[in-house]
Amino acid sequence: MTTKQLNKEYVQTMNEAAEALGRRETMELYKKARSIKKKLYGDEPDYI
Repeated sequence: MTTKQLNKEYVQTMNEAAEALGRRETMELYKKARSIKKKLYGDEPDYI
C-alpha cells in the first residue's frame, strides 16, 4: 500500500475506534491503527 492509502486507512480506523461501543472493540481497532502506523513510520518508538 502507498503512504496515502495507509494514512487514509489509519484515519478511518481511528474514527471507527472513536465511535466504538465496547472496550474490546475499541482496543481491537486501536491495535489495528497502531499496526498501520508502524507500517507508515517504521518501528520508531512512540514515547520519544
